[in-house]
Amino acid sequence: MNICDLKKGERALIMRVTCPKEMKERLKSLGIYISAEIVLLKISLFKSTYLIEAGGAKIAIGRGAAEGVQVWKK
Repeated sequence: MNICDLKKGERALIMRVTCPKEMKERLKSLGIYISAEIVLLKISLFKSTYLIEAGGAKIAIGRGAAEGVQVWKK
């Protein structure tokens, strides 16, 4: 299951981040790393952008990055 599979308002723990090294480092600096808790706040109209909350910060990520973040739903 990845971020794209979550529904609005659901909480999840990040289990794995599979994307290119540069993107992985960028996501980590934004609070998206293994064992971090996230909340899906909003999904764009065509499901191309996902607004999540991680570590108290709101972050918008594209579908490609969201598909690379494997989560475990709480």
